[in-house]
Amino acid sequence: MAFPRWLMPATIRSQMFFVILLAVVTVVTIGDYADLVQDALFPVEDIDTIADRAVMVAELMSEANAQERAWLLERASRTGLDLSLVDPDALQSMIASSPAPRLVDRWVAWLFPPDARLSPGGQWIVIDGRRAIALPIDPQSLLIVRDLPEAIETDDFTTPFTYYILSILTLLVLLSFYAARAIARPIDRIVAELDRTDGVAAERDIEEKGTIEVVKLARALNGMRRRIRSMVDMRMRMLRSVSHDLRTPLTRLRLRAERLDEEPRRAMIADIDRIDALVAETLDYLRLDAQGEGEERVDITSLLRTIESDFADVGFDVRYEGPERVIGMCKPNSLARAVTNLCDNAVKFGRTAVVSLDRSDKIIRIDVADDGPGIPPEKRALVMEPFFKLDAARGAGSGRGFGLGLSIVADIVKAHGGTMEFHDRQPRGLIVRLLLPVR
Repeated sequence: MAFPRWLMPATIRSQMFFVILLAVVTVVTIGDYADLVQDALFPVEDIDTIADRAVMVAELMSEANAQERAWLLERASRTGLDLSLVDPDALQSMIASSPAPRLVDRWVAWLFPPDARLSPGGQWIVIDGRRAIALPIDPQSLLIVRDLPEAIETDDFTTPFTYYILSILTLLVLLSFYAARAIARPIDRIVAELDRTDGVAAERDIEEKGTIEVVKLARALNGMRRRIRSMVDMRMRMLRSVSHDLRTPLTRLRLRAERLDEEPRRAMIADIDRIDALVAETLDYLRLDAQGEGEERVDITSLLRTIESDFADVGFDVRYEGPERVIGMCKPNSLARAVTNLCDNAVKFGRTAVVSLDRSDKIIRIDVADDGPGIPPEKRALVMEPFFKLDAARGAGSGRGFGLGLSIVADIVKAHGGTMEFHDRQPRGLIVRLLLPVR
């Protein structure tokens, strides 16, 4: 059931009050029907009616003689009442010898006392472990009504209990429906939007729709994303400027080094090339979050075969194994760069690389396997940190690489909403596995 927008309060607090008020109105409206259903399915006795009849019989007996009392007692007993006349001493003896009622009966009788009004001097008592009524007739005799139904078997309990259960169920249903629509659904929408992107890329804003609190949250997240976007853009402009200022003197140094003798020239040019490569790779890493590449529907098999061909053209042993066609949503340039980095590491520290592809209903799996020295399990989380290098395990002592290759891959996989895993290859080598969700 949908309410007009102008009728529904705007804040969560006021909407909660509205839901509770609606629950109360609903219970009051359908309460009479609940009584009818309860009477039809679980008929119980009305203890107040029994008590009223007993009070009426006691009043009649108080004005009758002994013969008339016997006749009244016999006639009243035909209505189903267990009546008897006793003297006060006999009553006290009966009460003293009676066992206590069950704990549940005592609790129910205390929580749901009868509404009936007894005559002056009348009282509720316990005889033989069950409730009874004692009504005075005269100073020497009392009218006893025995074997009354327990409190849990009367409408004094079932009627309010039915209302309590109906109220709780109605409130639970309405609150669950409200929480799903007004709280859970907007939060899920915000989380899905943040998961869909990296939270920074300049794409569409989170929809500012819902209660005042949800709108404020969405607006604050949009503002935060724009501020982060602005800081990232400013950082990239600064890095481009630094890159230009660094490469200009590097170019002059290279030209001057060309005029030197062979031995110092070779050493200086190697250092210049290394600095230039470090600048380029660092800029590539820092530029990842500023590219804002959108997802496209592409043939991932074709993308991987292109990488295979590029490496084969320069003489590296990189092979593709997998299906002939796998269509998926991805950022093609970023994904190609991630797989290229993995293949580059594979042929750099091993002799061959095998790229395999598989797809299930929920996951696209890309494996890059090499026959190199591998990565120790305790170091696998560290290699995804920027500028972390494994000197012994991956042969970085040769001076190749700056420790950014796997960091770039990890960031690209994260931007796709996926995960990166490391597995040992038998008998030797490493398998880097990219798990990307099917969109």
